[in-house]
Amino acid sequence: MINIMKIVTAGSAYMDIDAYAGCIAEAELLRLNGEDAYAASSAPLNESIPRSLRVLGISLKEYQQGESDEFILVDVSKEDFFDPIVKNGTVVEVIDHHPGQEKYWQEKIGDKADIEFIGASCTQIFERWQAGNRLQEMKPEIARLLAAGILDNTLNFNADVTTQRDRNAYATLKQVGHLPDDFAAQYFTECQASIEDNFEQAVSNDIKTMEEAPKLPHTFGQLTVWDARAFALDKKDLIAQILNNRNSDWALNLISISEGRSYLLSDSESGQTKLKALIGSDFNEGIAEADRLWLRKELLNLALS
Repeated sequence: MINIMKIVTAGSAYMDIDAYAGCIAEAELLRLNGEDAYAASSAPLNESIPRSLRVLGISLKEYQQGESDEFILVDVSKEDFFDPIVKNGTVVEVIDHHPGQEKYWQEKIGDKADIEFIGASCTQIFERWQAGNRLQEMKPEIARLLAAGILDNTLNFNADVTTQRDRNAYATLKQVGHLPDDFAAQYFTECQASIEDNFEQAVSNDIKTMEEAPKLPHTFGQLTVWDARAFALDKKDLIAQILNNRNSDWALNLISISEGRSYLLSDSESGQTKLKALIGSDFNEGIAEADRLWLRKELLNLALS
């Protein structure tokens, strides 16, 4: 009898907290439901996963290829971005909150394509635990991971992609994980410290190529910190150096949670022109102060629409 192993994984460029937490939680739920499964990735972890969340005693495993591996994808649905390990088996399920690939996967795997534009994939995973009446079996460590993923991807519930489902999921996870009231401030402050400790790597770990959206800069980075005003001024030359090495058409979205705004950085004429046309922000010495928080995926959705 062939033993089918389900591997829960995500994208190839990097693993952020939404993908990391979602993969781990989905694999745990599958095991509770009696299936052979584990979460794995060959991608580097980025600074949205600070040290306190990497030492919880629950994490990704190293991928070991089997004869009949099946893959479940979390927080990714475009084949160009899949973790390379996916080539060793068949994709049987997709759980994603990015637009663009709904029709393709609906035709390919039917109702196993769970793609919808909400705040976080972690919310989708939480709802699977809830629908299966498994919340009483959820470890506090998993609740903490999922809660952080929701905070990060909704920008502490201030991003326009935030839904009531995200808020409800977080409220329940806060109870399950015994999280303090200031968990959001703790989380984003620790992320900022991680970024500052290894800044060049942090920038490199969250860069996306926006080939499908010509209205956006070709190379588009993103960092989320607690307080970004001084950060933007201090780091803009280094950011320019890092991203110009990737492509001359570039920008970086620096998200400032405590201020409730994004700083868009670019010394690229094409990058500045595209972003001004899209959201109307003027650049001054390579920095545009948006009047609200923006997520890169929101800008992508706007550019595609």
